[in-house]
Amino acid sequence: MEQKFYENGIEKAKPAYVLFENILIIGNLLAGFIGMYPIQIFKIPILSVIYLIFVLTMLIFVLRKHLCTQCYYYGKSCHCGWGKLSTKLYKKNSGNQKLGGLLAVITWALLMGIPIISISILMIINFTYIGLFCLIACIIITIINSILHVKDCKECKMRNICPGSAAKEKSV
Repeated sequence: MEQKFYENGIEKAKPAYVLFENILIIGNLLAGFIGMYPIQIFKIPILSVIYLIFVLTMLIFVLRKHLCTQCYYYGKSCHCGWGKLSTKLYKKNSGNQKLGGLLAVITWALLMGIPIISISILMIINFTYIGLFCLIACIIITIINSILHVKDCKECKMRNICPGSAAKEKSV
């Protein structure tokens, strides 16, 4: 398959934008972790711990291997800065882009969905203002992340060939 980069895509993202996107992701993780904290087994917030370990492993290691090593922005500053992170961990083209695309869908669905569903159930069982705040934060951040995903894809050099692109050009 011949790769066709989007000519008008950005060469590198602005550092402030990269920081903003990562703060949103961290905010989503923290709101989810705190909101699910009351789900405990033997006084261990088991769902929060499993959630955090899974998401961090997937975002930092697995997806960097399978998506970023195949990307135009490998070694460069993409919208979230992970192209640079991947060079510290893996060699270029060492991952499987198709597998990465599938794993990305699963990871982001769980990252955003598990807290919203879990905290909603907790709010029905035992309403707390902290839980409500975390639920609202997760919902708002998920909406913002979804909007930014489309915006980022529209500006990306990989938009036509990335398995997770929300802005592929229509073929004629």
